Amino acid sequence: MKNFPIYGIAEFAEDSMAHALYANALRPHLEEHQFVNTPHKHSTYIAVLFTRGSGTHYIDFDTYDVRPGSVFLLTPGQVHSWVLSEDVDGYVFFHTEAFYNQTYLSKRLSDFPFYYLEINYPAIYLTETQLQEIIPLFKAIYDEYQQLLPLKYPKLTSLIDLVYIHLTRIYQEERVPSSHLNFLRVKKLERLIEENFRVKKLPKDYADLMHMTPRHLNRICQEIQHQTTGALILKRVMIEAKRLLLQKENTIAEVAEQLGYDDDAYFVRIFKKQVGQSPKQFQKQMTQNQHTMHVVF
Repeated sequence: MKNFPIYGIAEFAEDSMAHALYANALRPHLEEHQFVNTPHKHSTYIAVLFTRGSGTHYIDFDTYDVRPGSVFLLTPGQVHSWVLSEDVDGYVFFHTEAFYNQTYLSKRLSDFPFYYLEINYPAIYLTETQLQEIIPLFKAIYDEYQQLLPLKYPKLTSLIDLVYIHLTRIYQEERVPSSHLNFLRVKKLERLIEENFRVKKLPKDYADLMHMTPRHLNRICQEIQHQTTGALILKRVMIEAKRLLLQKENTIAEVAEQLGYDDDAYFVRIFKKQVGQSPKQFQKQMTQNQHTMHVVF
């Protein structure tokens, strides 16, 4: 088992914007970049729109359907791969965090709900009407990227901002409940988990950070996410555990230690309970999958 390769923009672009942005139509992108044949990571933010085709997208060990109207929004560090039909088409763009944040000094990429956390739900499934509304924006990004015109950079940042605003409205309508205050509280909790999951595992730790009782926090989590506080913590821990287990230099004991478990046998029990198989079984299965999975991104 080998480490996940990490790809930036330079592996896909050779022009003057290779340090910050890459955009393409999906079919030529896939045809021109066939050097990736295992699950991998990117160091950039990624937006992919499918207008044709079908398949399965694997993101951090969960599966998502690919179909016309699928939009995937990935943050740096997420492990992904996919199996696609031969007729897929659409648009794709990558960009660095600085590309956006240095342009819009009063807002950040993390302001968008799909980029708020590394483990946000990464898929949006558009209706036919929504798809026809968003295609011109993706196409405009692709067209502008291909040209050498004055003010190319600011136009591209503006177009990408419009895409994110448009998708945020759809994403929030689908995934933000009517209880907006509690939604924001859970988002704050998820941010705290992201920052502390290696050292803080107990719901009480996070309740203290949020200045509320564990019972109150748990009630909010069940209302918004339909999961307990403890389940949300373990979900993030297990995603990181899976990533670490697929890196060849890490033993199970080392993974346990990196995640803050002093007793690796306890870590094995927790992992098996959450994932349904032991860490060794998971490693073996993923190794087999890597040999059989066709990855074209």
